[in-house]
Amino acid sequence: MTVSGRARIGGVAWLLLLTVLVWLSSLLTLRLPYQNDTLVHLRWADQFLAALREGWLLPRWASASIGGLGDPTFLYYQPLFYYVTSAFSLLGLPSEYALLGGAMVPFVLLGCIVYCYLLRAYRNRTALLGATFILACPVLYFVTASVGAFPWALSLPFSVLFVAESTRNAPRPARLAVFLALVCLSHLLSGLMALLCVSLARLLFAVPNNRLAIAGHVKWAAGVLLGLGLVGFFLYPAISQLHLINTDGWVQGANFDWRRAFALPTFTFAQYGFRWFAIQGPYALVALVLSMLIVSPLAGAADTPGKVFAKRLGYVAIAALVLGSELAYPLYAVLSPLQKLQFPYRFVFIALLLANIALVIQLGEGAWRRWGWLARTLALGLIFAQCAIMAHLQWDLVKRGVKLPAQSAFMQGRFGQPEYIPAVRKPGWEAYLETNKFVGECTRLNIVCSDTVQRTHDFSARIVASAPVRVRLPVLAFPAWSVTVDGKPVALVPDDTAGLILVTLMPGEHRVSVTWSPLPAEVAGRWITGIALLALLATMALSRLRCGRTPPSAAGTNVGKRHAAQESHAVSSA
Repeated sequence: MTVSGRARIGGVAWLLLLTVLVWLSSLLTLRLPYQNDTLVHLRWADQFLAALREGWLLPRWASASIGGLGDPTFLYYQPLFYYVTSAFSLLGLPSEYALLGGAMVPFVLLGCIVYCYLLRAYRNRTALLGATFILACPVLYFVTASVGAFPWALSLPFSVLFVAESTRNAPRPARLAVFLALVCLSHLLSGLMALLCVSLARLLFAVPNNRLAIAGHVKWAAGVLLGLGLVGFFLYPAISQLHLINTDGWVQGANFDWRRAFALPTFTFAQYGFRWFAIQGPYALVALVLSMLIVSPLAGAADTPGKVFAKRLGYVAIAALVLGSELAYPLYAVLSPLQKLQFPYRFVFIALLLANIALVIQLGEGAWRRWGWLARTLALGLIFAQCAIMAHLQWDLVKRGVKLPAQSAFMQGRFGQPEYIPAVRKPGWEAYLETNKFVGECTRLNIVCSDTVQRTHDFSARIVASAPVRVRLPVLAFPAWSVTVDGKPVALVPDDTAGLILVTLMPGEHRVSVTWSPLPAEVAGRWITGIALLALLATMALSRLRCGRTPPSAAGTNVGKRHAAQESHAVSSA
């Protein structure tokens, strides 16, 4: 069933209006539930924008962190969300509104994906009601507002696309690659979670000994490898250079104890308690019951592409819940990289989102007419419960929301995440800050310092010394820094007491400069992305070539199959 262009535009306009209504309170008052992470993202967005304005297309150094000594946050933290906030800032919006604009983008993306892609084969009213319900569910709003995890929220619409493509018998590698790349550039942990739950789910709904299933697994794996290659410019240096920062910051402390953060905990609760009851209890329970309803006999036989697709989304949701529950405890205990997820309950959100989309598809397939009273009661109860939670979140924001600070306030003081502090840092950095940094250093050494210029990715100063002197510069040492004295390269030497860049000067006048130069891992990552991009283009060209060589009779048959499949569900088109 086709939908007119005017109706489609009207539907998208409604989704935009709905997004504004969801965020209207925050837009009018600049209030959000208090989360320390909100301030973190405000500061990172501001530093990212500053680097962009200086001409750094891919910022690497967070220059305002640690009292202006800086840290390599952007070498490790995914950048896509900050490109979004920077775009709003470049349009003239203040930092606070740019952050809210970035928070609203995932809603628009998710609504359009559900309405224009996943539900495009259904009646316009059905598709629009389904997309409206998805945006009214508490999943995305809770992750964005209550958790303050803006990049994570941005990854969810792309995760849905990746999961949807992964459920096909014959996934298309090029599309898989692009969707996975967008997930990883939004939130790297979401990319890992999507790979884990889809891998497990494909074993549930595909028969390993079936030739078609094996071919599908091969295509899926090829798309995954290609997608990881596309983000090689970010992924490879981020993973290969972890030894240069304080990775213990991700797992140290009771707050990051993964053993108390499972969904629906039983045994772990007795010893460790809850990390966040609302997520581990009610949210996880709703996700579990809804997922089981989708895949259970109550949902009816899966005899159309739409019903098959809905059930497969349900299987992915169940796989996500398994990976977020105590059933996966041995995996977390044995595989230490999984502990960097910090909270196994992260899987609850993608599970609940997928289960809700599957419910909408089932209803679009006429489930309400074929379901019995028990399935209808469960569906109504789950829909009502989620809408009630969303209403409660909105009311709680009105009652307890905290106004976002202006840039002049949130960029003051010492800040910076402990996990991104360079490994060379020593305790003396605090004394360096307290004695007025570089100005105090020059005073202490009785040298003349002038023409000082410090930007996001470089520092320079003119120094006049009357005797040999060792000067600590106001930049934490990191292997990517290139140091020159009077235009001649010198070795990068970290100070033993603070971990700052240390230069040795002979008597006289000198020009000292520090500039960011790509690490060898960054260069290698760019080559990986370049090769992957060429492979992607070759894959797309080959696919077009094969389509062009399809015999007319076969083409007619394929068109007929495609039309029949689209009548049931767009994602399952031939």
